[in-house]
Amino acid sequence: MRLLLALFASLVMTSCVGMGTDFPTQVRQSFVKIEKRAMVRECNEDQSVCYPATMLSTGSGAVVGKHKLGSLVLTAAHVCEVDPRRYPTGSILGSEITVLDIRLKRYQARIINMDHEMDACILTVIGLSKNVIPVKKGPYHPGTKVYNVAAPIGIMNNNLVPLLDGYYVGDEGNHRALYTIPAAGGSSGSPIVDEDGRLVGMIHSVNTLFPMITVSPTLEDLRKFIWESEKYHRMLLWNYRKGQSIELSNQSK
Repeated sequence: MRLLLALFASLVMTSCVGMGTDFPTQVRQSFVKIEKRAMVRECNEDQSVCYPATMLSTGSGAVVGKHKLGSLVLTAAHVCEVDPRRYPTGSILGSEITVLDIRLKRYQARIINMDHEMDACILTVIGLSKNVIPVKKGPYHPGTKVYNVAAPIGIMNNNLVPLLDGYYVGDEGNHRALYTIPAAGGSSGSPIVDEDGRLVGMIHSVNTLFPMITVSPTLEDLRKFIWESEKYHRMLLWNYRKGQSIELSNQSK
């Protein structure tokens, strides 16, 4: 009887391990956690007392392109920029963005392109060399199983990052696609991929009353945005090599 019980337990454990092998684990190596530090001047309501402060926020992102100096990272626009509405009694002195790879190695990042309407941003990260997540070329349909790598509420450690899954619900108009993937603050900018590890979406919002429903730009919009950003970045590098002084700048819409 003991032998039978042990064999049964072994079969159960083997089954559980097998069930988890369908996650496209290569996506983990392309994931980055994003830290944004905003240097602000905080004042009281009558502006009589002011003091400097540093505000830290985190988000998620993924490598979607490479260049000779590093990589291009996709995330959400609100992860990249500092919203002045958050500091009504002060002023923004500056900000910086850094990314951490799955091994917690830190890199400086700069904004290449932003689209506020679709809440998307592309960063260039010098020195970062990771696998690129390819963008899915064809259409896909509601009910498709999808996967997500994210750092909700900043959860991430050395070689540890949450792996989530859900389903593509469909496009609801206004360039928005819905997914049944749980999310929280810090999930913004995280990649959504299909079973082959191809990018199909990026979380930028979550339903606050039911945080199992998340919102992404549509695949078509993401595909176009990434292509335009890569084209713009190649132009910047070309001008830089020709000796022209051109700063990397925000191309917001």
